[in-house]
Amino acid sequence: MLFHHAQGLTEGLRELAERIRAAGHEVHTPDMYSGVVFGRLDEGLAFASRIGHDAIEEVARRAARQHPHADTAMGFSLGAFPAQLLAQEWKRIHNLVLVAGGLPPRDLGGDWRFDVRLSVHVADPDDWIPTGSLETLLHHARGPHVHRYPGIGHMFVDPSSPDYDADSADLFEERLLAWLDEGDLTHSHP
Repeated sequence: MLFHHAQGLTEGLRELAERIRAAGHEVHTPDMYSGVVFGRLDEGLAFASRIGHDAIEEVARRAARQHPHADTAMGFSLGAFPAQLLAQEWKRIHNLVLVAGGLPPRDLGGDWRFDVRLSVHVADPDDWIPTGSLETLLHHARGPHVHRYPGIGHMFVDPSSPDYDADSADLFEERLLAWLDEGDLTHSHP
């Protein structure tokens, strides 16, 4: 399950989902905004604030119920919140990918599950990630894969964003697919 950032389920994220599918992985893209996409980050953040955290949580839980075989959650910036929430609450989620986001486990009202594989991809530095929030999460995770991308913007993976960096996005995608393939080998499906 791939959860979008504050600007919505952009064409760039839809194309990324298609490339992940083409590499042999099933991808679901829950739309927290019901089809609305914003050209500017501030507009998307204002919309997210209006719909509220409860609505975002409900979309995440509904997606988990609708896709009972999904074992991986991936979140981009704002989408890191629902993705991490599912990884902490749903025992069948064994893999979590966080891009430009992540929270201390207690901020989501629970504890970190030690059987969840974690891969984190962040710009370095990233002014949108509160100081210490990732470090607290990484402290709880067992063997997290952390990738820092120096000198780029917050949403570097999405061509729809002004932060987009093609080289870093390609490197992210290469690392993501290798990590997903590794997870497929370690978690056999019935």
